[in-house]
Amino acid sequence: MKIYIKQIAILLISIFSFQNLLANAAQPGIWNAGGTVFTMLYPEDSATFKKVQMEEEHIFIQLYKGFAVVKGWYKMTNTTAENLNFKMGYPVNGIYSGGGPYLNEVKLDALNRFKIKTDGQYLPILKQNLGEDKTEIMRGFGGNWISWEINFKPNQTRLVEVYFIVNTNDAKLTRGYSKEKYNAFIYLLESGNVWKNPINSGSFYIQLKDDLSEKDIEGLSNGFNFKWNSSKNILFGVKNNFTPTPKDNLVITYFENQENFNYPKILNDEDQLFQEIEQFSKVVEFQKFSEKATEKDPYEVSTSFSSWLVSTAIIGIFVLPYLIVGIILLVIFWWIFKYLKRRNNK
Repeated sequence: MKIYIKQIAILLISIFSFQNLLANAAQPGIWNAGGTVFTMLYPEDSATFKKVQMEEEHIFIQLYKGFAVVKGWYKMTNTTAENLNFKMGYPVNGIYSGGGPYLNEVKLDALNRFKIKTDGQYLPILKQNLGEDKTEIMRGFGGNWISWEINFKPNQTRLVEVYFIVNTNDAKLTRGYSKEKYNAFIYLLESGNVWKNPINSGSFYIQLKDDLSEKDIEGLSNGFNFKWNSSKNILFGVKNNFTPTPKDNLVITYFENQENFNYPKILNDEDQLFQEIEQFSKVVEFQKFSEKATEKDPYEVSTSFSSWLVSTAIIGIFVLPYLIVGIILLVIFWWIFKYLKRRNNK
């Protein structure tokens, strides 16, 4: 019975959905079912697909109570002898596999105050809305992209830097009928799979701000070999020579949901916030990281009595009909057995 109940419980596990997450810079497009084929949204750019390699990426993250500030630094190289011109971009909304063991999904909602530099020069941003006629092929990926145009000379290497702010306060973690409300930050490494593989190296620096500390981290992805600098409240993780998949996505759950959180007010301080993340990116690589960080399952949810009661009732609804049928069959077989036994005795 315990095995059966466990199987039913697994079937009832629901989606893990975050309101906000961050995506790797990608050529605008969508993954077909199964994530094996990339469909270009701009047919004129299809000739450039898989010709540019993301050699390095360095991601700098400052986590606050309710939001996060991010800087991404990417070293991109044209691996061909051709001149390339195409659009790069970040998806503004979409749904991806979370890479966890429970068929999790992660939902991208919005990026705010987005800025982009190439080789130190700011670029104009194009907000792409693909319209209602694209919803069938987009299916949950979303039709909106923040994109920009970029060109590469033959074998040229270019440095791309992005900056943005995201609301982390509205995340919700659900498994079955158990729910938790945390702050949540996700960096989607999987979307970088569209570049020529592999990514040679990736480094990830996470600083806890607003008096947050290690005890406020509820969940942290494994696979990054994170280490602490406890005096500066900074986590450092790495990945080398990898082709990103959903299992490589960085997931952090922390602190608690704050009611009446005033996110628009936070956005008014963008200049100060971007100055801080810029300064952080300049000095953090000189810090020492010697303490191994504790990796915790970011998809874990504690079970309350009420959620256990509801889950048990739902399982009962599934099990009860089979139990009744089993009892009826048992009674019938018992009656037949007794009947045949009496008949033989005569």
